[in-house]
Amino acid sequence: MPRSRLVALAIAAIATLVAGLLVSTAGASSAKPPANVAGLKIMLTNDDSVQGAKADGSDGAGLYELRKALCAAGADVIVVGPWGQQSGQGGRITTDRATGLTVSPVTPPEAYAGDCADAESGGHVYGVCNSNTPCDADSKSASPADTVRIGTQNFLPATVWPEGPDLVLAGINWGQNVGTVVSHSGTTNAAVTAHELGFPAIALSEEFDLIPCAVQGVNCPTYAPGAAFTVKLIGKLRAAKLLKPSTLLNVNFPFIADGEKAGKPALNVLGNGDMVEIAWTGAATVETGGTYMLGFPTDRKSTNKNADTEALRANRISIVAMDGDWSITSPSKQLTAIVKALG
Repeated sequence: MPRSRLVALAIAAIATLVAGLLVSTAGASSAKPPANVAGLKIMLTNDDSVQGAKADGSDGAGLYELRKALCAAGADVIVVGPWGQQSGQGGRITTDRATGLTVSPVTPPEAYAGDCADAESGGHVYGVCNSNTPCDADSKSASPADTVRIGTQNFLPATVWPEGPDLVLAGINWGQNVGTVVSHSGTTNAAVTAHELGFPAIALSEEFDLIPCAVQGVNCPTYAPGAAFTVKLIGKLRAAKLLKPSTLLNVNFPFIADGEKAGKPALNVLGNGDMVEIAWTGAATVETGGTYMLGFPTDRKSTNKNADTEALRANRISIVAMDGDWSITSPSKQLTAIVKALG
């Protein structure tokens, strides 16, 4: 069956599943597989780091909240994440032949220390650095894509899971990853890398009110509700037999301000706009060039139908089914004719 047909079938199945998340499961047939995560071998990564020390939650709190929820629901979770902050790194991989990637054990923050003590594989947490010695405070971090490659292809098969994980999760990220920013996101590209290597994968991010969160430490992601939803989503995917290599999802949780209400989950497409569009400011001349400094992000609404950016603005949990394939299956007649004429 052509790849495009397989992807279409997978997206249709996921659309049905998302619709099912909106209704009660009471009266469901007992013959169906259980909608839970018990026993699933899950590798957890992110692009915020495995440190989990900052009060605003920007250096891994989302990862630890997700780990807590998954282990409480019976999943077997191991973290293999970037040693340090790697936001905006896209799918970058390390190609330095002189300096390798070292996987070092990490002690979880005190608040999360015992969350996975009963996990079958021990609930270990590891950080990955670009170093030939154990990671320390001065170590350069591996990228999110590095952690997925080294985790699924080398470290986990050699230590605990010969076949690798059943599922790779990236997140929950500090800040939304929707619209045009997705191709630059370390979170989403960690999931894309896992998909490329043949594993079902989900990227998870939570919207923030950027300036109040970054400057004042208010209106930041809380993570726990998103983590609880993720457990439910994975259970539903498992029951529908959708934890397979063709499954690649990008999930974003809305920021719900005081007085606002959360909307229903929605199956969307990537928007053609952005909610955190990078802007640079500076001055330059033809003769000398110039220096540009990172400015305050701008906001550009999407104009395409059913965009994830607009769903998030409406306080809905946005779920985008992706295929990780940049190619066009039906190129234009003009391009086809040009290529043919070049022969």
